[in-house]
Amino acid sequence: MPTAPRVHVRVHEELDPDRVRELARPGVTLWLSTSSNTLRASMVENVARFDAAWVQLRAPLKPVDATVFAKLPHAGAWVDVGSLDVVGRLPGARRSAVWWAGPLDEALVTRLARAHAAELRWTPPGPVDLLTWAQFSQLGGRRVIVATADTLLPVRCEARKRGDPSVELHVASLLSLSSDVFPCGVGTRVVVQPEIEPWLLQSLLVRDPSVELVIEVGASSTRALAARGLLDRLELGASR
Repeated sequence: MPTAPRVHVRVHEELDPDRVRELARPGVTLWLSTSSNTLRASMVENVARFDAAWVQLRAPLKPVDATVFAKLPHAGAWVDVGSLDVVGRLPGARRSAVWWAGPLDEALVTRLARAHAAELRWTPPGPVDLLTWAQFSQLGGRRVIVATADTLLPVRCEARKRGDPSVELHVASLLSLSSDVFPCGVGTRVVVQPEIEPWLLQSLLVRDPSVELVIEVGASSTRALAARGLLDRLELGASR
């Protein structure tokens, strides 16, 4: 198998802590969705096992919940555009990831530019015009566009530039196309089932060595066990 890709696992805080721990491997990034800003002690311990982790937070953030992050120096704050101020309430220098769905106007561009987020993940409401594309492209940090049926554009990618925005799409959408997809940046994120067939996994990695796999686990122990099996197949190392 080609060099193992970076893997993103999206997990809900209600998942069994043992299942979360089994997913903590080199090259695996945790995205922890939450029902509140209060993390259980067992979850805090397991988040700290990941080299890269993002914890979903919302405004308002209580001081007692903010102090927990002193135990998670490598965990970033995953917020929506209405909770940008949360990041400044956490102890230490803290990275942020901002996710939103909807239009991108000048006011939002200004707010996002001031936030200096490490990652921006945007689900546009429809096809993106050239002006809006230029505004998004000029923002800092990692920029990811979630491709939907309305925004998926097949193209020929003559070159992939590291600084360009990336696209996120489901593997089924990728298979339905006979060409690359817009945008053409490196690090395309492909949402896959943890039970993905070996031939399909191999073809993804050969087609684009920079591809990143996304596994939606949620709170399902069944899906977590299957994800553990996929990480084993990718030979990412033992859990921590």
